[in-house]
Amino acid sequence: MFKLDHLMIEVDDPQQTANRVAEFMGLPLAWPLMTKEEYTSIGVNFGDINVEFINFNVRFGRKETHFRGFSGIAFTDDVSLQVSMAKLDSAQLHYRIGEECEAHTTLPVEDDQIFPTLFLVKYHFDTTGWVQRLHDEFAACSGGKFNLGGFQSLAINSSLPDSAKSEFQLSSASKNQIVFKSNSGQKQLISDLIDNLEIVIA
Repeated sequence: MFKLDHLMIEVDDPQQTANRVAEFMGLPLAWPLMTKEEYTSIGVNFGDINVEFINFNVRFGRKETHFRGFSGIAFTDDVSLQVSMAKLDSAQLHYRIGEECEAHTTLPVEDDQIFPTLFLVKYHFDTTGWVQRLHDEFAACSGGKFNLGGFQSLAINSSLPDSAKSEFQLSSASKNQIVFKSNSGQKQLISDLIDNLEIVIA
């Protein structure tokens, strides 16, 4: 079973959009703006997960492929890339190598059939210190302006094979929606902050 790592949001100006979302939510950045040949990316720390704002030049190895708004879901696995591939093979899920670089390798899964794109990311460095920093900074802001608690669920507006539902713990719905626990007991629906994604605090 794979673990949710981050959501990917495609935008024209990652810096501007991430700053707007971070300010609205009262949350810290997960990483600063970084620019590579393939993309420009910046992340916002939502606690259990990060939300990445990205502008692609080459999307998972394919040029001239662009979307807008919530367009990808990244998962990690504690095992080697080869073992992860064997899991996908066993589940009869098609995958390919999307990007290979010094920091990570990505594996889009059934990307011709499922949208937002599901993909595995295998980090090639020890993430322990980074994960601890993210945890500490999220705790220091007390979950931001809406007192976000832990991640609860993610549903996407896409038909999913049963094997994908099982391996990735996703469900299909009429709209894309991520649900977080509320630490204050107050419920909140944020529907116009991120294109193609509702944020529910319940």
